[in-house]
Amino acid sequence: MRPADLAQFTSLPPRPAFHVEQALSELSFAAQFIVWAMRIQWTHIGDGRQTSLVIDRACHSADMPEGAALIAELTEALIAATSRPLSIPCPKWRVITGDEARLLGFLAAMQARDGTPLSACDAEWRAPRHASSVWAPAQRLALSMTSAGLYLTTPATDLTPPLDATARFH
Repeated sequence: MRPADLAQFTSLPPRPAFHVEQALSELSFAAQFIVWAMRIQWTHIGDGRQTSLVIDRACHSADMPEGAALIAELTEALIAATSRPLSIPCPKWRVITGDEARLLGFLAAMQARDGTPLSACDAEWRAPRHASSVWAPAQRLALSMTSAGLYLTTPATDLTPPLDATARFH
């Protein structure tokens, strides 16, 4: 949210809290979708930004046609920016890890546009040599999700997303 827009709101829209060992069933559809997509993409590491056909089809069904490429780009950027192995389990794992919680928090902060995304991300992702490589794909993914009606946070207008804004899978 831009500072000029803050005058219109008595309080900032609530941002969900994501934490280690949080059950996937407690997450919104958008958060579950991102966790699932990152886990599927994780299996394609080393393919040189190879996108998964499964993710591509799911993103197209969610009205986010560029989503698979953005998820692949973000995955590669996170790998390059983190000195330790990221904790990304198999897609059937029922709880989120610390790395997934930080990523969801970072993307939610990007969607909220309240000026605090850096406080929600991992310290290594803020390092000057990696910040732009992680920031750019994360921001594009957050914008793409917002355009598709996939909110990790409450929209800044204080309205709930319209019912038809959720992904439609055929």
